[in-house]
Amino acid sequence: MPSVVDVIPLMKAAAVAGMMAVRGMKRKSLTPGGAAAAFIVGFSSLACGSRGFLLLLFYLVGTKATKYKSQLKSNLDQTAADTSCRGSAQVFACSIIGIVFQLIHVVYCGEEKSIDFKRHPFASALTCALIAHHSTNLADTLASELGILSNSKPFLIISGKTVPPGTNGGVTALGTAFSALGGCIIGIGALFLDYNNGLNAAPIPYILFGTTCGVIGSIVDSVLGATVQVTYYDKEKKFIYSRSRECLPPDAIHISGSDVLSNAQVNVVSIMITSACGAAIGSAFF
Repeated sequence: MPSVVDVIPLMKAAAVAGMMAVRGMKRKSLTPGGAAAAFIVGFSSLACGSRGFLLLLFYLVGTKATKYKSQLKSNLDQTAADTSCRGSAQVFACSIIGIVFQLIHVVYCGEEKSIDFKRHPFASALTCALIAHHSTNLADTLASELGILSNSKPFLIISGKTVPPGTNGGVTALGTAFSALGGCIIGIGALFLDYNNGLNAAPIPYILFGTTCGVIGSIVDSVLGATVQVTYYDKEKKFIYSRSRECLPPDAIHISGSDVLSNAQVNVVSIMITSACGAAIGSAFF
């Protein structure tokens, strides 16, 4: 039978996850299904250890970015209106892989350990994959939600041609800068959590690693968006669409990509790729 000491962290995890789910519903950043999913992933992540708060950090900063000038963004991009209130699919897409890393760490490595590839190679690789996961999420969110407001026109990452704001795979200098900032924020968050947990944590490796993973993740996401995620544009309304042809107004023209993956699926694939890269290159930073 578990002791009170064992149960208290689980109770705290449930309380924090519950408060965030309720907050998301009240602020209309989560649908009821999204709130239920947020509670599940929030509890699971926090129950695995203090690094679960990286998911909370992503949610808080990402929500602020999504809500910033949301009306203006929804006038440019149909997906901005669709994603301002996140459902369960979007919540799981942004979190489930990270929770898998945490669960594997708990089962095979035990409690959280300092990132040290000589002493704890497997645990360190899992931690780097987790940081890369959240760095990709926040980098992509900031680049998408704030980069669309850039005064300069984006260019398609695979061809260099100028495209309308909001085009999948379109990049700007401002969006790339926000990608780096997103990764940096996660790196600082991981540094704070590990230091607060009594683990060895030097600032520069965490910040550089998080920033690097944020930029890599954003590039991977943009390449996928430009190739396997479709974008249509209505010149008259100056409006971007990312949906099947049969769901579009007749005047919408094809800009880029193929209708292979949805936005949530692109997020999952880019997270998987960048997490693997993070695990592979982590020893070069730590």
